Amino acid sequence: MAGAAFPDGPEAYRQAALDETLRRLFRSAVAQARDRIAWYDLKSGQRASVAKNIRVWSLLLFALGTLAPIVLTLLVKVAIVAGKGGKDPANWTPADWLAAVPLAEIGYVLLAVAGALVIFDQFFDASGSWIRYRQSQARLEVLLADIRFAWAELMTKQGGVVSDRVQAAEFVTLLRDFITKVELLAEEETKEWARRFNERIATFDANPNLKVRLDSGAGGSGAASVSTRGATAVAVASATDAAPHVLTTVKVHLAIDDAASLAGGSLRLSVNEAPVAAAADGLVELPLEVGLSHRVVATAKRNGAAVRGELTIVPTLDDEGRPLVLELA
Repeated sequence: MAGAAFPDGPEAYRQAALDETLRRLFRSAVAQARDRIAWYDLKSGQRASVAKNIRVWSLLLFALGTLAPIVLTLLVKVAIVAGKGGKDPANWTPADWLAAVPLAEIGYVLLAVAGALVIFDQFFDASGSWIRYRQSQARLEVLLADIRFAWAELMTKQGGVVSDRVQAAEFVTLLRDFITKVELLAEEETKEWARRFNERIATFDANPNLKVRLDSGAGGSGAASVSTRGATAVAVASATDAAPHVLTTVKVHLAIDDAASLAGGSLRLSVNEAPVAAAADGLVELPLEVGLSHRVVATAKRNGAAVRGELTIVPTLDDEGRPLVLELA
């Protein structure tokens, strides 16, 4: 470890030992930077392997999935010409058997797997981490080259002789600044990783297409399905009672502007074409599902004329308790 050679005893900083102490400090600082560079080099290599494999397989599966229906059409035509046809498999030739392969369905599966691989890469950020690690490694190598020549420059100014503690302190300050830059770079990269990962978690959790829905089935059992964009996965779960939809909702506070001027009892409010009861003062609390588009429409009469107002909102978790105003004109 880099810290093993760090001179921490008081005797190391006495005048007679300053030359050897500065040498050990320099070697310790360089070793610590090299350890960081080696770590980033190792991790970037691992991430590069994962990212490249994901991209290669996703492209290959995408190509095969796209070609499968085309190949099926070709095989069907070949079977018409070269096969015996008929409904009895006992009379089929190899061309008939090939034409019967469910290539279209296989193509859909391959496309779904290709899409899942891309989503996997985006969620775990294999490609992004590979690039960041390489950038951090390159930056550390620049810092290491800089400290070597800065050290040589300072040593040249001193003529290779550190005659007092003030001069020695300049060398120590140079090394301290160098190590601080190295560790701050690693800290910033870690913060960036944490920020990106938290964003992906929040996006994943807020995606309405990844919500679990429980619908009642025969015999009181529930069927749980999870829908994903670009691919669909269905899981069946046993339950004693039917459960409602498990979706994240927020409550927004809707106010009808100038509701007092509306004709009594004329106000009609709907959310996604479903009627919603509204108080005479035009104030209503609306529970809305996060991530879904909601169309709010209000109609009424004012001074004998029909008035109408409409707005569309796609709420997020931050919209809890948000005030909305709907004007009718």
